[in-house]
Amino acid sequence: MTTGEANEHAPEGTGRLRVLLVDDHTFLRAGTRRILEDEPDFEVVGEAGDGEEALRLAEAADPDVVVLDIGLPGMDGIKVCSALRTWRPEQRIVVLTGHTADVLVQTLHRLGVEGYYLKSAAPQDLVAGIRIVGNGGRAYCDEARRVIEGEEADGRPRLTRKEAEVLRALERGLKNREIADELQMSVNTVEFHVRNLFLKLGASSRTEVIARGRQLRWLDTHEAPC
Repeated sequence: MTTGEANEHAPEGTGRLRVLLVDDHTFLRAGTRRILEDEPDFEVVGEAGDGEEALRLAEAADPDVVVLDIGLPGMDGIKVCSALRTWRPEQRIVVLTGHTADVLVQTLHRLGVEGYYLKSAAPQDLVAGIRIVGNGGRAYCDEARRVIEGEEADGRPRLTRKEAEVLRALERGLKNREIADELQMSVNTVEFHVRNLFLKLGASSRTEVIARGRQLRWLDTHEAPC
């Protein structure tokens, strides 16, 4: 099956978990597909190589689980998760990525993804995790679980040093381009950090981000709150 092709004639009532694979690397998708199709209770109903196609196939193929990479061209995996949570909130998602940065795990956890695994995971661990998620549970690799449990222990979000710098720049009224120039990062990177601030603080505007940052006393010091 080629990228973007959905199996619209999958048998109904088989009891198998219907899985949509989303990754921009054809080789990795093929490998994951072979692993899953060796299991009698899995059925791969589609493959997508970018975020836009992932959303289209999520609607067309109606999978039980979307296995989603984050580093996608165009619409990245975080935006795909956000979109699915908006118009398809019942969709269960397992992130399969090569990254374990705390901010990424925290952001995806807040978006409600039910599973998080590394691409280096043992095949049997990935299969078991997807099976748990497909049957209504949650499953995370050890690295992701440590981040999630650490954050939940004190009941408040944590910021990275770069997020703290961006938050202070927002308080001063700087625009994304101005922040990028001052902090010597790309505008896309600034937008990524701003989006994470919105998610971590449950805010819907920059004014609200700043207000909640002040409530948490993150703007009272020049030390990073992380």
